[in-house]
Amino acid sequence: MARPSKDEIHFLLLKLHSLTGIIPIGAFLVIHLSINSLRTVGVLPYQLSIDVLNNLPFLILIEIGFIYIPLLFHSLMGFYVVHIGQTNVFRYKYKRNWLYTLQRLTGAITFVFLIYHMGTTVGAKLWEGKHHFEAAPFLMDILNGEFQTWQGIVVYTIGIVSATFHFSNGLWGFCVSWGILTGKNAQRNGAIVFAAMGLGLTFLGLATILEFNMNPVPVEATVLR
Repeated sequence: MARPSKDEIHFLLLKLHSLTGIIPIGAFLVIHLSINSLRTVGVLPYQLSIDVLNNLPFLILIEIGFIYIPLLFHSLMGFYVVHIGQTNVFRYKYKRNWLYTLQRLTGAITFVFLIYHMGTTVGAKLWEGKHHFEAAPFLMDILNGEFQTWQGIVVYTIGIVSATFHFSNGLWGFCVSWGILTGKNAQRNGAIVFAAMGLGLTFLGLATILEFNMNPVPVEATVLR
């Protein structure tokens, strides 16, 4: 069996980069924002959702295998794409050219934001040894404090908007590059659908921030150890 050429390996890595942006990273983003938006319904539904997630068997293996490794690969490949690409938005001021540049920029912003977000939540939770039913009160206290400062609100707003744009615009690029959207009409309609999806996810994220800001309710563990 012939060994794949450098060009074939390069092509496969780019395809895998595109795929991981949708599955599992994009799927995780949708689920994560949707679950967090339960905070707008009430404190208890949100707390119970955190309880369920933090009591999953083999949680750390699930996170490493389905979130952290794909996220690290996608991020590193994204920076590689930026390295080999050429920005020419000032020479060719087409809409798609600007969207391509924004895709690269929001990817970098999202990467930095995720380091901050995971460090102040997941990292802090592991450092303090807050597992299972202890995790929800601990994480909610962190977010309550985060959204009582304008700095926290600005950081999370920029991070959420960057992540939702990167996902929705990337979803269009994925469908085009994988041959799912072919023809101008299909690509135009797809762009409208994915833009609406991005706006919907952004609304969920910003509504959650507003709820935390207006109602910073502390909670106790649902099950005491």
